[in-house]
Amino acid sequence: MKKTSLFLIFAWIVLSIHAQQRVVVADKETHEPVAQASLFTKESGKFHSAISNDQGEAVVGFTFRRLTISHLNYERRVLTTLPDTIFLVPRYRETAEVVVRNIEPKWIREKLRQVVKTKQKVYFSQPRELCYDYKTQSIDQSSYYTFQSKGLMRMKSLGHDHYSLCQTEGHIVSADSTQLTDVANLRRMLYEDFVDELDGDFISSHRFNVNGDFDSPSKNVLELVFRSKKRHDDRGRIVIDTARCIIHSAYRISGTETNKHERMSQVLLAFARAISGYRIDKWNRTYHVSYAEQPDGTMYPSDVSYKCYIEGYDRGDDPAEKEFDQQSGGGFPNMEATLHLSAATALPDSIAWVPLPGSWYLRLSSERERQQEITLSHLPALFDIYKEEDN
Repeated sequence: MKKTSLFLIFAWIVLSIHAQQRVVVADKETHEPVAQASLFTKESGKFHSAISNDQGEAVVGFTFRRLTISHLNYERRVLTTLPDTIFLVPRYRETAEVVVRNIEPKWIREKLRQVVKTKQKVYFSQPRELCYDYKTQSIDQSSYYTFQSKGLMRMKSLGHDHYSLCQTEGHIVSADSTQLTDVANLRRMLYEDFVDELDGDFISSHRFNVNGDFDSPSKNVLELVFRSKKRHDDRGRIVIDTARCIIHSAYRISGTETNKHERMSQVLLAFARAISGYRIDKWNRTYHVSYAEQPDGTMYPSDVSYKCYIEGYDRGDDPAEKEFDQQSGGGFPNMEATLHLSAATALPDSIAWVPLPGSWYLRLSSERERQQEITLSHLPALFDIYKEEDN
């Protein structure tokens, strides 16, 4: 009996050591650490995950047969053994860290102001319907969720100040039996469109330079790198046609300081913290958009990717908010989403459009707004329990 007990204790220690392996997730090309990558599996009917920190480090505190590593900006990997470093292949070309100097070409601001002046006509003038394909993935330490939705999208325009959708297909994969549809990230990608938000304040609050390493398709198409003058955690790049004053694509990374300032009311945040203990310790946001041109010369966001990582808030002491999260599919700290829009060849004679309210992260909601959120969380969808082979 004693020998058996000693053997079991030894086996438990060995398994515990294995289950606490520390790894680093890194970019295969630059070897830079990859933050907020998700490492997850489902073993013996239970879902387990870990998320890499700012240094790319993650502690895998569970055993696995197949481990999936996922990050919006990188190709997904599946491993059966765990190396010291996990290298991910980037999906998007990353611009190396660029020092944006105080001195910049004067023409840059003139061109960007022209974009602001004409953007309504170029990007939002005509009412139009497009085909959409939206997919979102949400992961925390104990749950996994994906939702894919396809159908028709009615775009915002000068005479139509909101987006609407007509879903034709919906599919949920989850590690539990939560049967909800999540369009929160879809709304964020649409209503937080880079060109739509580009204004004089953005131009005046950032420094710009030309990226000389950019492989331009023509002499008029250049890439500008930018960085905030006031905040260290706001940077990105823009591909612009300087002859036509249109933007082809944009990429922006923003951190906690910028996101709190731009995406949330400080008064409301202070009020929420005083009332319910709500706090935000970390808030990282990555956004990429490419625009396509229609035959009439107008532009629309053809491909959009969005990643949001929020850490440190606690709603457990607020039953009403917890119940609302359960009804509306909220509460995930590590979210990724993609959206593809394309021209619609033909429209049905009768379409039931569902309006999409504007995006938000924290607000005081009326009963009508809460019902809107719950309605959007119950779009028709097929439902699958997440299986290990789905990795």
